[in-house]
Amino acid sequence: MLAGWYDRCGPADEVFSIGEAPDPTPGPGEVLVRLMASGINPSDYKRRGNTKAPLEFARVIPHSDGAGVVAAVGAGVGGFREGDRVWTFHAQWGRANGTAAQYVALPAALIQHLPENVSFDQGACLGIPAMTGYRCAMGGGPVGGKTVYVPAAAGRVGAYAIQFAKIGGARVIANASGQAKMDAARKLGADVVLDRMDPDLARKLLDETGGRGVDRIVEIDLPGNILFNESVLADGGSIATYGSSPKPQVTLTLSPRRARNFDLQIVFVYTLAPALAQSVCDGVIAAASSGLTHRIAGVVPLPELARAHREAESQTGSGHMIVSIP
Repeated sequence: MLAGWYDRCGPADEVFSIGEAPDPTPGPGEVLVRLMASGINPSDYKRRGNTKAPLEFARVIPHSDGAGVVAAVGAGVGGFREGDRVWTFHAQWGRANGTAAQYVALPAALIQHLPENVSFDQGACLGIPAMTGYRCAMGGGPVGGKTVYVPAAAGRVGAYAIQFAKIGGARVIANASGQAKMDAARKLGADVVLDRMDPDLARKLLDETGGRGVDRIVEIDLPGNILFNESVLADGGSIATYGSSPKPQVTLTLSPRRARNFDLQIVFVYTLAPALAQSVCDGVIAAASSGLTHRIAGVVPLPELARAHREAESQTGSGHMIVSIP
């Protein structure tokens, strides 16, 4: 099969190879997928570029998210047959071979049926970004009638969190920097979009909630924003945080504080319990079937994998980079 890989970490142009790799075969409980599209996440290019940590495997075919068709099923697998349209997630989590290749063999639990109205390129967005967005928006319980605040709304996860919260019946307040990103958040369904750089942002958020504060915050940088979040969170509210930060610790204010009785949820979809992961996938699929907006910044063919990684690293707030598989 045609694949892209690296056997050392570093800049994309220096470490990626494109060539023939052995075809995988599905073992018991596994599904073999003929991939058509592969999605790039920040974790993919950050790991490839991290020269300080040793590689877990001698050769890495990157990317966890992808979409394609079932090519074969292993012993004991039910619910899939050859030709089914599917999407994958966590493909390269703890494994050497991800979705930057023509084929991948994965446990059946990491394969989901792709709705007919969703293209392969769009399906390659449904793994980590959409699952994280769903868990962040909905993981604290029903949001109907509540106010959900989504900072960094133009990002991959934020864009999905807005949509899932709206589907759940929430009033969504978002922030973004720059008119183009603010307009994008409105198109995604945010009821109110505020300027991220506004020095009066906290007061405006409180004004939008009649002074009580927001019920749930979908936060990308908890260490950087915890003091702000504490000032705008309603009593009994919740914060779901999903982003990594160069500052690894968070200082919470115990007293005096504005928000009390609030919950903090640290979202890391890679290690969700199987039943919980499936419930998240079910929510993503239901929303995708009825029409999610998938913000795709570009599509690059597999032989130009290094360029795809460069562009994924350089663009922010404009959507997913997708690798098309010939």
